[in-house]
Amino acid sequence: MTRVRRFYYTWIRMAALGSCLQKRGPEPEMSLIWIYTIFLFIGTFLLLAMGVTALVRRRTVMSVYFALFCLATAIYAFGYGMELTRTTEYGLKLWSRFQYLGMPFIVSFLLTFIVHFVSQGRRVNPIVNFAPILASIIILTVRQTNQRHYLYYRGFYFNELGDALIMTFDKGPWYWIFAAYNVLCLTGSTVLIILYMFRAPKAYGRQATWLLMGTVIPLSPYLIYVTGLVPGGIDIIPASIVVASFTYYVAIFRHDLFSLVPIGRDRLVETMSEAVLVLNTIEQVADVNPSARKAFCDNIADPIGRHIDEVFPMLSTLDSEPRLVKYEGKAWEMTRVPVDDGRRTAGYLVLGHDVTERVNLVDRLERAAREDALTGLLNRHSWDRAVSTELLRLSRHGRFGSIIYLDLDGFKAVNDSHGHAAGDSILRAVGRVLKEGVRRPDLVGRYGGEEFVLFLPEIHPEAAVDVAERLRVDLYEGIRADKNVEVEVTGSFGVAGGIITDDVTLEELVTKADNAMYESKRTGKNRVSWNRN
Repeated sequence: MTRVRRFYYTWIRMAALGSCLQKRGPEPEMSLIWIYTIFLFIGTFLLLAMGVTALVRRRTVMSVYFALFCLATAIYAFGYGMELTRTTEYGLKLWSRFQYLGMPFIVSFLLTFIVHFVSQGRRVNPIVNFAPILASIIILTVRQTNQRHYLYYRGFYFNELGDALIMTFDKGPWYWIFAAYNVLCLTGSTVLIILYMFRAPKAYGRQATWLLMGTVIPLSPYLIYVTGLVPGGIDIIPASIVVASFTYYVAIFRHDLFSLVPIGRDRLVETMSEAVLVLNTIEQVADVNPSARKAFCDNIADPIGRHIDEVFPMLSTLDSEPRLVKYEGKAWEMTRVPVDDGRRTAGYLVLGHDVTERVNLVDRLERAAREDALTGLLNRHSWDRAVSTELLRLSRHGRFGSIIYLDLDGFKAVNDSHGHAAGDSILRAVGRVLKEGVRRPDLVGRYGGEEFVLFLPEIHPEAAVDVAERLRVDLYEGIRADKNVEVEVTGSFGVAGGIITDDVTLEELVTKADNAMYESKRTGKNRVSWNRN
């Protein structure tokens, strides 16, 4: 960088010295030419600096094409600046040839850069990459061999403008081909950006606007110059491109073009079923693939550019450890991983895999292990385990607990007379009546066959008798009213319980309630008995 600065300051000193050494003082035309020359030299330095920065920060091939655009423009601007300082015909021709080492490639690299920008990291056809460069090479070859065929320039003329020597020329057919190619590339770039602006997220709108300005700015000066309307034949095109480069500076470095768009784009496959979100360093949403948009933001018009807490609060606390997130009937295994450029964290990828089927399968397996398949009540094992846990809690505080034991009357005869389908329908109806007739904390289970058990925590046995009596009536009336059941069903109930202490066991309580139930059977069925022992 030190050598570059020395070279840059040497240009300025040479320009100022040349202006001061005029015999009669600087003519107005000469002063403007030297100012223009210094402007081109400064522009050359800035273009090279931007190109180097783009390469240092590169994450995609888009950065490379922009750096090549900067290099080609710098060659053109520097070459024309040097041409303006020459005082011999040979010097003017020499630097004119030098300019063409970059001039034909400017619009080619610009067009390719714009194509990659609007593609947002998706694969670009190789023809789009190489065809413009091939066209530029052909134009360069025709220009540099002009002395053999004069198809590009037919002749050169040298005019004095103040104390400066300005070269003009007669234009050959290939000059106009090059002019048409330039206009085509600039116009094509402009159209691509305009089309992109209609479909791009709002967060990219400012980038696209500044890029659009950069493609439009050189177009009018170019048309003015090639039609010969510029006084004295001064080439104003390099100045317009230097000005345009400042708009590219704003788009790229002020609006973070190389960071916001390409982060993770090579991994962001539009058709993948996995949900992918891209966050920048301040956790704003930079990109969302269709699966993530459908899963998490169907009701959000445009999440791009908004903070993740605002649009995806359920995802804001994710880290590198996978976490299950349930949202609108779907289950996602989500994780967040940092994306770095080798020196610092440049953003984050939030990745989600749809595990709804797996989670539902696990839930079904757990339910099958916990519940009775026919009635939906707790099975015997799960009921025993749940009640044992409740007994431990109640024993610590000396609270009441009661068990109701139910056995259906004459259920075997129902199966024999009406078939197992009718029996299953009755069992399902019994399960429904029992669940609807108790509190949420109460535990209801099918103990086997036509036997059912209920545990009522914090309930005195006397109150449990009232609950059992109500269930007895509900069972008789509810099942009789069931359209799928054509038989009358009754139940014999037994109740046991008391204050739960450490020496009270589940087996003891169930046995007492079972004995009470048999007492109901012996004394006429369809009744409730209480074991007070």
